[in-house]
Amino acid sequence: MKSHSQGNKHIMALITFLALVPLVYFIPDFAGQFLPAIKWLNVMAAVGIIVPIMSYIIMPIASKLLSR
Repeated sequence: MKSHSQGNKHIMALITFLALVPLVYFIPDFAGQFLPAIKWLNVMAAVGIIVPIMSYIIMPIASKLLSR
């Protein structure tokens, strides 16, 4: 028998995946327009943008929706 929290973990993983896909697809190209062609700098900028969006916008909204 599955517990309720185990189901929420799977749903949270799915939401995280679905939220990361467009961010990882679009943000590196967007950030790369404004930076020199240095790969590590582009990666650092993209991660520096994606992580706060996930941490402070997407995941709190997902947590609220799942707590209902």
